[in-house]
Amino acid sequence: MFEMMTGMINNIFFIIFPIVLYQMLAGAGKRNFFVDYRVTMTILFSISIILCMVFPYQILTDDYIFDLRQVPLIVGALYGGPVISAVLFLVSAIGRILIGGDGMYIAVLNLFVVAAGVPFLRPAYMRMSRGKKVATVFIISILSLLFNMFAGHLLFGDPIHDIINIWLMLMLNQGMMIVLTALLIEHIVRQELLLNTLMKHEKLESVSHFAAAVSHELRNPMQSIKGFIQLMQAYDYSRDKQLEFHETILDEINSAESLIDDYLIYAKPVYGELDRMSVNDEVCGVLKLLGPYANSLGVELFCHPAESEIYIRGDRQKFRQAMVNIIRNGVESMPEGGEMIARIKVQASKVIVEIADQGVGMTKEEVERLGEPYFSNKIKGTGLGMMVTYSVIHQMKGIIIVNSEKGLGTVFKLVFPRLE
Repeated sequence: MFEMMTGMINNIFFIIFPIVLYQMLAGAGKRNFFVDYRVTMTILFSISIILCMVFPYQILTDDYIFDLRQVPLIVGALYGGPVISAVLFLVSAIGRILIGGDGMYIAVLNLFVVAAGVPFLRPAYMRMSRGKKVATVFIISILSLLFNMFAGHLLFGDPIHDIINIWLMLMLNQGMMIVLTALLIEHIVRQELLLNTLMKHEKLESVSHFAAAVSHELRNPMQSIKGFIQLMQAYDYSRDKQLEFHETILDEINSAESLIDDYLIYAKPVYGELDRMSVNDEVCGVLKLLGPYANSLGVELFCHPAESEIYIRGDRQKFRQAMVNIIRNGVESMPEGGEMIARIKVQASKVIVEIADQGVGMTKEEVERLGEPYFSNKIKGTGLGMMVTYSVIHQMKGIIIVNSEKGLGTVFKLVFPRLE
């Protein structure tokens, strides 16, 4: 009994292992089990068949040695198609011939019938519901074993009533195993389908956010330009007034171009030239530049540079823009005033810029969404500023760590590789 259980467990492991390995290694969004990794899965299923035959087990009597080689053969034929079925048949047939013994010819004939007939069911099988697929593989398994039973009766004269109990156990054993295998495969296929659908949905959602943000931001300058052009068409303004309108129109066009440039920063993997720059100078320079704006809102800015000069590689203009976005957001998050402190630190080969405010703070969910298109904590915000900030920092091979709590302020930690 112990040997039977050991052999059965071994066979089950030989069958399940390739399927689990597929789930671990398959690329995201793969929907066609077996087909997407045809060669690899054929090799793995061939090994499963060989191992099942090498480690068989007995049921009820020592006269019948049994294994689960038909499970990977049937599954491979249904999910892989005729070519896979032919390869698996050759592997199983050669293995069975090498093992030899009584019933070899019946076994090879049975394998041939399964390998030749099952692939014709594949088109219909792939369109079935999960329940019908399970029923189909179970029926195929039972029919295959019935073929063996009646062939043995005809060739060896074994009375059906003497062997029916054994074959019923074999049918139940193999039937349950192939049903479990089919359910596992269908679960994997369903998970991959859901993942693929989710990936497409996220892409479409990202596109819709971009479209909404672009249309929202471009509408204002476009309406201004349209209004001034309509005024000049309707009224005969003086030359000086027309030049004033022209200047305003050009300002609105520049504003629209700046917006488009911001989106290009997010879309392009490289923007501008990456130069050696002093972190102390750049960070403290931005805080000095925004000092008057912060003071007008009752916010004091402080910069604590590193003790020695440290350098990183980046685009100065875009790095300043990223810093401006973070600092402005921090300043605007303190409606009652407060302090914002920037600290520059060095840890081994890394440079850390910490920017801490005393603002309203954010929830964990809001922190996780920072940098997403069209997400903003501001009433009229589009999330474009933080989206650009994240893109710029990532282009500089940096990372952004945000710690925040409602009512207790926010700390932005920017980590960059140090440039010697």
